[in-house]
Amino acid sequence: MSSEKLIIDWSSKKIIRPQSLGNILADHIRDLIVNCQIEPGSLISENDIAAQLNVSRTPVRAALQKLEMERLVQIIPQRGTFVFEFNEQEMRETCEMRQILEAGALQLALRHDRQALITLLRIHLQHGREALQNAPETYREMDAAFHMAMIESSRNKELINSYKTSINRIRTFLNHLTKTPEEFQSSQDDHEAIVELLDQQQDEQAMEKLEWHLGGLQRRYQEKNPGRIPAIPSE
Repeated sequence: MSSEKLIIDWSSKKIIRPQSLGNILADHIRDLIVNCQIEPGSLISENDIAAQLNVSRTPVRAALQKLEMERLVQIIPQRGTFVFEFNEQEMRETCEMRQILEAGALQLALRHDRQALITLLRIHLQHGREALQNAPETYREMDAAFHMAMIESSRNKELINSYKTSINRIRTFLNHLTKTPEEFQSSQDDHEAIVELLDQQQDEQAMEKLEWHLGGLQRRYQEKNPGRIPAIPSE
């Protein structure tokens, strides 16, 4: 047996740490909130979650605290944990922030590689068509993927992280308000129009269409809650 010392660069070996139970629970509860299986304003019982999943309250509490940092729940001492609800000002301001982030991401993505962006978005358009044809209830995932493709194509980590921090609140309300095949189809039509305008290098018109598309959340909320938020003028 050789007596030579084996030299290994241990720093090159990536150690994958198991995900904590708290993070797993946070992911699960987040999905339930975003996909409207837990309604906005609902009370979430820490004790019920722990009992039903046969876990201690400690990881449940950690999960809810994580979701509070993401502003998906509000923990009120002596009362409990509640799923967030938008008020009028929060909805408007969050939608405005989303419009700024997505418009900025689109400009950066076009500057980096226009054709690569268009090719990627066309793939997501096809996924959207297939969802509408075969399983409309899955369209929400295709919609989210289309917008995330634009964001990630910006190649700007700060922008991407800011978007990911806020998008779950938007997705929760969007999923709550958008439920019919006709509403899904309208979203897909907007996506198709945006990509077509980009392909024709009509960037200003594409930006205007994107802004109109993202304003759909407020318009839909106004339709279903008349008098709550001033209506956005139609095209």
